[in-house]
Amino acid sequence: MTYVVSLARAEPRPLAVVRERMSVRDVPSRFRVFLDQVYAAAKAGAVSLDGQNVFVYRVAPSNMAEIEFGVGARQPFTSVGRVEYSETPAGDVATTTHWGDYANLGAAHDAVVAWCKSEGHTLAGVSWEVYGHWENDPAKRRTDIYQLLRS
Repeated sequence: MTYVVSLARAEPRPLAVVRERMSVRDVPSRFRVFLDQVYAAAKAGAVSLDGQNVFVYRVAPSNMAEIEFGVGARQPFTSVGRVEYSETPAGDVATTTHWGDYANLGAAHDAVVAWCKSEGHTLAGVSWEVYGHWENDPAKRRTDIYQLLRS
């Protein structure tokens, strides 16, 4: 797949998240338990969600990442259990859209990082994925990728 990378200005987006530190390679097998906690808080009436999953990654030492497994929130709320209010970062970003199976998201991230390097942009160490609503056909699955840039 060919990725078109562009610069954009990201505004903060409210999220309901559960934070966890782990290797990025473990995300596909472990994300569900964290999102289930967010959706359970919504079902209990503690938070109002927009239904769009968002994962925020912050680089940590030793090939680890601080990850916020979240869902868009309609407004700020008081923490309930491990579910906390957060926001996506604000600032200049490099972004692209991935269409297809989630197993291939790494290629989209690699394309953004390579583009930033070739264009002389410095990464801030924070990225996020915004997942489109579920499609049974993997080819119709949309994921927007964002890399925050240093000022």
